[in-house]
Amino acid sequence: MDTIDQLKKDIISACRVLSYQKLVEGFGHVSARIPGTEFFILTPRIGLALIKETDLLTMNLRGEVVEGNRQPPSETWLHTAIMKAKPKVNAITRIHARVANIFSVTDRKLEPVHNHGSFFAGGVPVFQIPDLIRTEELASEVARALAEKPAILLRGNGQVTVGRTMPEAVMMAIYLEEAAQVLHGALQVGTPILLTLDESKKRQVEALPPVDLERAWNYFKYRAENS
Repeated sequence: MDTIDQLKKDIISACRVLSYQKLVEGFGHVSARIPGTEFFILTPRIGLALIKETDLLTMNLRGEVVEGNRQPPSETWLHTAIMKAKPKVNAITRIHARVANIFSVTDRKLEPVHNHGSFFAGGVPVFQIPDLIRTEELASEVARALAEKPAILLRGNGQVTVGRTMPEAVMMAIYLEEAAQVLHGALQVGTPILLTLDESKKRQVEALPPVDLERAWNYFKYRAENS
């Protein structure tokens, strides 16, 4: 199977997983860079649970459709800006996780308190402009605010996660919402004990080495495909 075929299959799997996990419900989009090129594959303006491989779009970094017949998402600039600014990022998810969204509209920072949350050491940045990311200027601002983090909260408007691969970006989406749920629950019981930066660094190594990334990806794909 060639690279592009595999990327398309991974994107469809990501659509199913994110939908099954209720990280998207009707709205959201996913992209993956085509290695060694100035192009990426993007989901169109269709609910992710409904997308087929034939619906996928090939885009350039100017936000133009170079292959495909569907309409691209209104926030296509978000993908182009991150892809251009961050060469190590090869996959992006744009999701609407419910509990994580709570932390985007309060003054409480979303910080890690458990192993899977360790990837968000130091807290998840929040992009404070609540508009949809429909312009190149706004998208570039989001990319700058994301910095080298794996996720960013968009105030009252969902989240973005990134990864070196599609499975990694999806796992960051799953772990982001899990981190929000655990911290939210801890706040109901008492004062959360946050992971230090050193503790987070050690937990990251333990939480998702390559063998366990593949293990988790296969598990979540199986659940989504057999639900």
